[in-house]
Amino acid sequence: MPTISSTPVLYVYRCNACGHAGELRLLEQQEEITSACTSCGAEVVAEWDGGVEFTQAE
Repeated sequence: MPTISSTPVLYVYRCNACGHAGELRLLEQQEEITSACTSCGAEVVAEWDGGVEFTQAE
């Protein structure tokens, strides 16, 4: 089940059809997500970048 966050999560992909490398920023947090390539429209699987997450103390 996806976790909803107020901080966008970075996902990256490389399109198998055209080779375009792209990224998505979404509020949902999943290991991978299906989307469309922004260059050619082919279906791609974007994976969580796994980068550092920053939080601000209240």
